[in-house]
Amino acid sequence: MAQLSLYIDDVTAEKLSIAAKAKNCSISKYVSTIILDQLSEDASKENSKMELLRSLRGSIDDTTFSPSEDFQLVAESNRRYDLL
Repeated sequence: MAQLSLYIDDVTAEKLSIAAKAKNCSISKYVSTIILDQLSEDASKENSKMELLRSLRGSIDDTTFSPSEDFQLVAESNRRYDLL
């Protein structure tokens, strides 16, 4: 199991201690729960952004766009795109 050292001021350390006691767990467990919740929330936000981008794909019918005449479809089709 990995270990992490936190360098925090005394006031914050006291607040952590009080909060951990209120949850009836150790400070380590309390902090790890906060970290996991934040990581889960970040992943959820990222998934929401990706879903929004996927839903927007192809939603604009732009008749003013046309590829240039020297566009090489063969060269472009050999590229690998991992954007979405």
